[in-house]
Amino acid sequence: MCVWDFERLRKEEKQSRKLRLRLAVLAGLIFALLVTGGCDLAERLQGFKQGRAPVQSEDLPDFLSEDVSPVPEEQEKTEVTLYFKDQEGRYLVPESREIVKVPGIARAALEALCRGPLSGDLMPSLPAGTGVQDLNIRPDGVCIVDLNQAVTKIPGQDPKAEALAVYTLVNTLTEFPTVERVKILVDGQLRETLAGHIPIDEPLLRNLTFVKNL
Repeated sequence: MCVWDFERLRKEEKQSRKLRLRLAVLAGLIFALLVTGGCDLAERLQGFKQGRAPVQSEDLPDFLSEDVSPVPEEQEKTEVTLYFKDQEGRYLVPESREIVKVPGIARAALEALCRGPLSGDLMPSLPAGTGVQDLNIRPDGVCIVDLNQAVTKIPGQDPKAEALAVYTLVNTLTEFPTVERVKILVDGQLRETLAGHIPIDEPLLRNLTFVKNL
């Protein structure tokens, strides 16, 4: 029994020596790496901390590469109200939407309106392809919005569809407290109507006649 214990201890001691030798070799390799490239790595890390130079993830060991990755900032959002058509195409229905808060928030809201509703119960209130070319809010509360020619392509030249297209713009923009009236231009030009029925040659006030009572 004693001989067996001695043999076992000798084997364990031999394995321990091998392990220490491997650790010594590994430590030597790490030291050599630090001597040859450590200065450059330290300079890059210092530059990163002081905002002088970015550190590339491939320059760092795996356990450090994730620490220097930029953390995307969450963009501040704000809630706006957009108006879209109901499924029957008879009324406008308000839809609340969160969009990124930007300096030109009224234009951002109108561009979201052009892209259409998120709700499957609503339909776009502007002709396909309608785009915002310019938008300016004057100190007197008049918002001048310039749209492309696509806004005039009212399906079937329907007067009701034209009225909804006009007042989806007016009602969406007058949700902003700085906007009292809306003047609609097409390709920078003043028009009498979009499609022959609803006058737009004067700035328009908010009109909830076409909004469905929910």
